[in-house]
Order: sequence, then C-alpha cells, then structure tokens
Amino acid sequence: MATIDGYYFQVCTKGAERAGKRVRDLTLGTGLDPADFAAPGWRGSAEAMALLVRNIWAALDDEFMGHTARGVRPGSFAFACELALEGADVADGLARAARFYNLLDAGIATGVRATAAGLEVEVRFAQPARDPDHYFGEFWLIIWHRLACWLAGETISLLSAEFDYPRPDAYFEEFKYLFPCRHRFDGAARRILMDGHALHAPIRRTRDELEAMIAAAPLDIMTIPASDASVARRVRQYLTRSPDLTLEELAAATGLSPHKLRRLLRAEGTTLATIRENVRRDKAMRLLTSGNATVEAIAEMLGYAEARSFTRAFRQWTGRSPSAWRAGTG
Repeated sequence: MATIDGYYFQVCTKGAERAGKRVRDLTLGTGLDPADFAAPGWRGSAEAMALLVRNIWAALDDEFMGHTARGVRPGSFAFACELALEGADVADGLARAARFYNLLDAGIATGVRATAAGLEVEVRFAQPARDPDHYFGEFWLIIWHRLACWLAGETISLLSAEFDYPRPDAYFEEFKYLFPCRHRFDGAARRILMDGHALHAPIRRTRDELEAMIAAAPLDIMTIPASDASVARRVRQYLTRSPDLTLEELAAATGLSPHKLRRLLRAEGTTLATIRENVRRDKAMRLLTSGNATVEAIAEMLGYAEARSFTRAFRQWTGRSPSAWRAGTG
C-alpha cells in the first residue's frame, strides 16, 4: 500500500479543528496516533488517510472538510461520480461532475475545458484563507486527475500543474510525487493539464465498479495511479529490497524490455529516477530515525557511491544534513 508523508496527516485535520473537533476523536478507528504526525520521517498508509478523511466527512457532515464557507453533504462525491459515468468520454464525464459541484455553490468553482495541449482543470476558491495550508486545494486537484484515471481505466499523464502561491518547500518532495509533472508557482491560477488522451478516452467503468469505488472512497481514488497492480508499484517493491538495481535488471525482473518499462512508467506519470529517489528518501529517514548505522553505511546501503552524494541528496529532500536530521529526531 502506498504511504503518505506525515505532513499531510497534520494539515488534513485543520479544517475540522477550526470547527472545534479534536484530532484524537477524528483518528478513532483509523489505527493512527496523532503524536506520530509531526515525527520527522513518519509516514502513514493511504488506507489510514482514507479512513481519517471519512471520519472528518462524518464529523463535519461536509465532504469539503471545513475548508469552504458552505459544507457539501456526504454523498455528493458519489452523485458526482454517477453523473461522470454517464459522460460520452472522460472529458465529458469530468465536465458533468464539475457542473454539479458548481451548482452547489459551496465556495469552489471548478472549470473543465479542452485546450490545444490537453484537458485542463482549474479551481478557484471563493475564500482561500479558509485553506491556509493549501491542503484541500491540492487534494481537490488530485481528485480530478485520479477520477479521470479511474473513469478511463488507465493512468492519464499529468503534463503540468500551476499554483497561485509560492513553492511549498516544507513538503515539496512529497508534492512532486503527488503532481509528477512540470510545476509553476506564484502563477495566475490553480490548474492542472492532463494529456490530450483524456479528451477522447472512453469511459470503461461499470455501475458495479462505481459502487465498489464509492464504498471504499476516497481510498481507490487516492491510490491511483500508484496502485498495487501498477508497474511503478512493482518497481518500487524491487528497489525497496535492492535500491541499486539498474534499468536492465528491473526490466528482467518485471518481464519487460527496458524500453517498454520506461514507456509504461511514463504512462503512469513517473520515471525510474523519481521512484528510486522516493525509495531512497523513505529508507534513509527510517534508518536515521530508528538505527545506529553511520551516514557512510547508510549511503552504501542506499546505493550511493560516496557519502557526499547521499548527503547532497538528503539536503535536497529535507533541507538538513543526515546528521542534523538524526540529531533532531533523537
């Protein structure tokens, strides 16, 4: 199961906290300990995050999780997906769902339109100050991309993402995984651009599949495209065990040619370099937090030729050296 950085668990509950809800109550039945959220290097499962989101929906009676002036009753996402399923194609399905949400007039205007470059989804918050951490704005954009992937039954590549606020350095490494594409910050709007395939891709889902997805919502949507059956997931599993495996070795392990492996990873919106970096980051944080291995030994375990290369990479991930990170978690 995919994992999510603790930062997102911290900010996920902020809307509910402003409404007077206690984090401890919101985590009941999720297996989560709120004390872990701020622990350096801690990551929770996507399944636990989905349970937490469902608890917030129920506690506030609001699928927008307290981030807009007016709430959206639970069941709205299910109805929007029913409308999307009736679309002539993926682009039409998303447009139908967006029209429904816009009619609710809850505080987020969502536009879906075809451009020369692909399918664009733009969102505008009536009161951006209600989402100061940009958590729900990013979550909302991700949902539209993942819904497109779900409707098509395949991963539709993200080409670019624009945001009307500065680059989020505090969680940018995780951000890059959620938005695996070109980024622009301090822009004029919040929008994503999907590959033009989304403009005419047929809807391949059935009513039964919709009911199953809604029953598990938002888990299935959150884990697309990083699903357990994806090529990216298989590659991540191999690299977790042996982080220095080459493209050729991974291709042989997955039964694919190197060219096809690269192509399939691109279709899932990622690259071998991105997966390798994420695996190394997660393992490095675990080793530094819970073990006594030297920085040099950890660098070797992660496949770096020298400790200096590892230290440089770790500074890019966290803004701190491995030694400073360890000192801060001890």
